[in-house]
Amino acid sequence: PMTCPFQYQAYLNRARSYRDLPLRYDETSTLFRNEASGEMHGLIRVRQFTISEGHLMCRPDQLEDEFKSCLELTNYMMEILGLKEDLTYRFSQWDPDDRDKYIGTEEQWNEAQSVMKTILDDLGIDYEIGIGEAAFYGPKLDIQIKNVFGKEDTLVTIQVDQMLAEKFGMEYVDSDGQKKNPYIIHRTSIGCYERTLALLIEKYAGAFPTWLAPVQVKFLPVADRHQDYAREMMSKLQSAGVRCELDDRSEKVGFKIRSAQLEKVPYM
Repeated sequence: PMTCPFQYQAYLNRARSYRDLPLRYDETSTLFRNEASGEMHGLIRVRQFTISEGHLMCRPDQLEDEFKSCLELTNYMMEILGLKEDLTYRFSQWDPDDRDKYIGTEEQWNEAQSVMKTILDDLGIDYEIGIGEAAFYGPKLDIQIKNVFGKEDTLVTIQVDQMLAEKFGMEYVDSDGQKKNPYIIHRTSIGCYERTLALLIEKYAGAFPTWLAPVQVKFLPVADRHQDYAREMMSKLQSAGVRCELDDRSEKVGFKIRSAQLEKVPYM
């Protein structure tokens, strides 16, 4: 139900040196998860979804810079989408009283969480702590947003992992000649496409900003004699990459304007 194993195999394709790191893999893929029927909800939680997910393999001295670059990418994408102002951050940690949910030793978890806390504090991230919200293999920064019903959903996750590299036998030869396991950062830029789209629809209530609107410009000829000119202008805009439509119905222009307003077309 995740892209991790395939990208790990790419890492394991040959022996790695400390000079090879950081290594960054990314793919856009369709995934399937057997969610319980009672947990599915519109586009926010589905059984089939698309995600652009990346894994960064790095040395301990590279971890902070790589984590920072992941967060900068996410913040950039959220700003572009117009969602950044709605986000909150949760530092998701393990629950030591529920050890069966997790792999790794207490020492490994304490080390991973300590490293991640240092990174978040150094970056000045204002976060809440979520005990028991960590992935089974490591702590994570969950970027949260509330849906239209007021329920908080996780939009993007950035995880710090030192467990799975050991489990999958991922190693590199360090400068001292010793074999070591790299840190792995799991990250997405905009999360699950379907969930992000659902939240955009909720936020804008269909009145999308121009760059996102399915139809950006609608031509409304006042009379039938204007249609040829409207088609000519529409063709020029389409050649420039603008998404256009022509309302060529034999209706009064006021009726056409009202129809375009109901469709929430940005420009007429």
